[in-house]
Amino acid sequence: MTEHFPPALLAQARTILEAEMPSLATPLFAALDQAQVVNEAAGHSLYVGDQLVAFRSQHGVLTFFAPPMLAGRQRQRCAAFDRNGRSLLFLYRDADGAFTHGKVRGLDGRFLGIVRGMGTHLGWGDSDSVWLLEGEEGFLPERTLTLFRSVPYEDLDFLPPLDNPVALPAGGGSSVLNVLALLALDQGKSLLRYRGPYPSDRLFIALRESFRYSGEPGVMRERFTQGAEEAAMQLEMKEAEVDWEPRPHDRFFPAAHTCVQLRDGVEKVYDRGTVYYRPDLAADAATVWLRRTEDGQTLYIAGLMMLGQALEAHLVLDEAGNILERPLIRRDWDIRGGMELSEEWKATLVRLIASESSSLLHSALWPQMAELTFLWMPLRGKLWTVEGNEVWLHAGIAFVFRDALSRTKSAGERLLLAARFASELARLIGPLIRMRAQEHLSGLSPQDQELALLFTSTGAQGLSDNELRKFLTRLALGEELPVVT
Repeated sequence: MTEHFPPALLAQARTILEAEMPSLATPLFAALDQAQVVNEAAGHSLYVGDQLVAFRSQHGVLTFFAPPMLAGRQRQRCAAFDRNGRSLLFLYRDADGAFTHGKVRGLDGRFLGIVRGMGTHLGWGDSDSVWLLEGEEGFLPERTLTLFRSVPYEDLDFLPPLDNPVALPAGGGSSVLNVLALLALDQGKSLLRYRGPYPSDRLFIALRESFRYSGEPGVMRERFTQGAEEAAMQLEMKEAEVDWEPRPHDRFFPAAHTCVQLRDGVEKVYDRGTVYYRPDLAADAATVWLRRTEDGQTLYIAGLMMLGQALEAHLVLDEAGNILERPLIRRDWDIRGGMELSEEWKATLVRLIASESSSLLHSALWPQMAELTFLWMPLRGKLWTVEGNEVWLHAGIAFVFRDALSRTKSAGERLLLAARFASELARLIGPLIRMRAQEHLSGLSPQDQELALLFTSTGAQGLSDNELRKFLTRLALGEELPVVT
């Protein structure tokens, strides 16, 4: 038992459980003394008879379940700890075994609280609430953050809508979804569907962190988001026709302000406020990529990437998520030529951003873009930053494009590279422009909002097709960008 369930880890967990769940700790550890180890594909389990009381995953996460004397024949997940003994999850139940509240540690290290039946929502009625909690011990609400539709925790049969995901800290939505995935796994659920008015692209990505689907990604994403705008406008409780299989992730905190998310290897990293995604999970400039050393060791690098090329490496991790190195960023960029993006650049970006945005935002995208000035700057640590109405772009972005352009072999290849570069830059700043457009529209009076909707267009925004082709042709020739060395 000691090989897979280290005594020091068990002792640390017991100390925390005696403070957090005193009625559970004594019977649980009495049951552990009688338990037998069973080796399984996903990790190692401790059983009393045929009742699971503890499980240690292949990533070292230690999970406890209520012993038979408290849970009967039901499997009741109670608490989880990472391999360093840091608490990750507590689920509290009443005397009948019904879930009442719980807390899950978010990416930034703070606890989020989930409270059953604490509110109501205009669109779907009974709701459970998400709170930001104070401190490490107990359940001390600091403030409420948002609501989601109440779910039957003892017999999950759908995935609920969340009212205001942007009110949550980074990764807060995926933290809550992962709790639901864990419960669904315990209950033997094989497939669940989302029911709600917000089947968005962002939710699709968040669901992928804790669930899996069968099918080609692009097709399934389109199926999931079909009719999203109409559903949101009408607060329609729409069932998205994608089946989700519970595949929850593990989390590990190798440092105070660093969280590594593991499932099929390292999939996501939070470090000092920045979230890095593996490309097969989400397309993002802050990326986790894999590197194999000459001796066959697998390393994960968290850093900045553009056009598939690394700009900066911020963190080097081993397969288990341990931090091996924080590389220094030594390069200084020299920028010659136009420092500011032209009006045609901005119109191109609006055209591309609009193609991936709700038609409800189209009328507000260009006015928000027009207010901004984009400047190439020798940034470090991030690909862009905003100061008032100035957006500073990492000069290395332009360097990477020119470097890739120098290695193309035909005019067609250069044009495709220019289109890809413009698209990646649009996806980089798109969230900023959409957020500003949403804030602008939400600040309007109801009458002005209706007027804005009347002028909503589903057609192209920004440059016309012919103007876009001319712009990309110039970009493919190396124009429209400064020289960066």
